[in-house]
Amino acid sequence: MGLLASVVVLLLFGTIVVYGAGSHNSQALHSPLGQHYIIAKHLFMIGVGFVLMFVLMHVDYRWFRHKWLNWGGLIAAYGLVFLTLVTARSPGASEDAINRWVTIAGFRFQPVEMAKLAMIFFMAERLTSRGLNRKLTPRELGLALAAGPGVLTVLLILQPNFGNAMVIIGVTMVILFVSGVSDRWMARIAVAAPFLGVAAYYVIRKVEKRVDELFAGLNGGSFGYQVDQSLIGLGAGGWRGLGVGQSHNKFAFLPESHTDFAFSLLGEEWGLFGTLTVVAMLILFAWRGYGIASRAADPFGRLIAAGLTTGIAIYGVANIAMVTGIFPVVGVPLPFVSYGGTAMVAALASVGILLSIERGSRSYHVWKRRWDRSGTT
Repeated sequence: MGLLASVVVLLLFGTIVVYGAGSHNSQALHSPLGQHYIIAKHLFMIGVGFVLMFVLMHVDYRWFRHKWLNWGGLIAAYGLVFLTLVTARSPGASEDAINRWVTIAGFRFQPVEMAKLAMIFFMAERLTSRGLNRKLTPRELGLALAAGPGVLTVLLILQPNFGNAMVIIGVTMVILFVSGVSDRWMARIAVAAPFLGVAAYYVIRKVEKRVDELFAGLNGGSFGYQVDQSLIGLGAGGWRGLGVGQSHNKFAFLPESHTDFAFSLLGEEWGLFGTLTVVAMLILFAWRGYGIASRAADPFGRLIAAGLTTGIAIYGVANIAMVTGIFPVVGVPLPFVSYGGTAMVAALASVGILLSIERGSRSYHVWKRRWDRSGTT
């Protein structure tokens, strides 16, 4: 119940914030729904996500272990991410703007959200394919890492989408740790990570710009217009907030106020109470998610639960950190709070899978207790 309760509270806060910010969004001016366009679309995507969550929570998660399904899903999802590299960018987009979207049959979505789920299922299947008796050899592990997170990370860097690339790396490290990969491998990854970060700073102009803005702000200068406006909004909210619907930043002062910077708008209107409530709900979600992973009936379910929980947790930490000026702007949404879309549907689908794993673990432990009482073990 704790997992679902945290999601419902976050959705409630998000819907209130998105309604206020979306009513003054430029997209609403060109829609028959007027100021209700953004919130209507947001609620529609939440509805789609809830339907998918309900379906997935009643599907046995072990069904996703089929090799043909994993490989097929991985290839299809990565192919869609590749399409973002060759399709035309939005008119007027800057040279380093991220082309995240793909349109098929009139439906526009972000394939990276599908790709993250496919990668988690693929890695969970590969790391548990040998059972508990034999671990993957270094060669097999290397091929799994290359085919799974390796390919996806390269595609995301080429977009360039460093926020999701960071999420993929973090999820992969947690999956490897939970799977019991040797400390030697984990140490190598831990040592390589900072070197890769330094290399990215000196090689990739966008990374250098965002990191320089962060350090300039920490040294008393400007974080950049977006983060500066975000901090002004959070400061204006104070302890109690300005009141629901009373935000000033929603009047086009803060770009993306209903998406990536929804946390700032929430802090401006709800004050410290609102922001701490959101943080508490994210912590509750992570606690319950990792609890489901620890009680999973099999290693496959344990790795999936750990991967899905980590992906959403990193989204939350990175978003709040960038909005408050303690991390570079990486363009990731606040889970269940930011304006809904593909990320909202994927997050709610993840909740459905987590609930399916929890149902499976309860059935397993009930069966185990009955088996033990029968005197056969």
